[in-house]
Amino acid sequence: MSVRKPAEDSLTIRQKLTLFHGTAVSAERALSTPDGDINFEMMVTSGVKAVNIITAGVRPLLLKQHGVTSAAQLRRLGFDALHLVDEVMCDEASSAYGAPDVVQSFLVSPTDAVALAGSAAVTKLNIGVEQLLEACAGAPTEAISVLQQVTQASPLKGVAAKTLLDTGLRGPQLKQLGYTLVQIRELAGIGAAELHKLEYTL
Repeated sequence: MSVRKPAEDSLTIRQKLTLFHGTAVSAERALSTPDGDINFEMMVTSGVKAVNIITAGVRPLLLKQHGVTSAAQLRRLGFDALHLVDEVMCDEASSAYGAPDVVQSFLVSPTDAVALAGSAAVTKLNIGVEQLLEACAGAPTEAISVLQQVTQASPLKGVAAKTLLDTGLRGPQLKQLGYTLVQIRELAGIGAAELHKLEYTL
């Protein structure tokens, strides 16, 4: 008699136990719940967290089959930008939900920008320095961290002057980071007024 193998999109006994470990769902209920009933709503209401999902080895493509239909829902389960530094996680999230949806849901705060800057996720999700700095509005410390991590030869080239101004960064910090007047003039929409606000002089 042959042993029936679980389908590739089904959850193993260990995965079910791990998913619901420490949640409102008992081990007995977890094991008796059909795969089709383990969905986003059940996971959220039961208190399933990202750590449970990761430990269970359940990735975005499988989560999507279980009703996690958007990157925003992935975030609601407790995933954050730091999880996207893992290249496999980033690839699967992008495959499951599309890069634009992942970026919209996971690049929303200065902390997110710092976590993503300098990682492979920037390339995989096609995130530009402009987007990273936009997330750092009013957060000069985080904006500095972003600029310290980017690897482009001319990171500010094409970045809107307004975006840089909105971060709160000014001449003293930018000069400490090594940005010369020549580099600052590569900003999009830069003019005399913007140079003055950035505390650079011609």
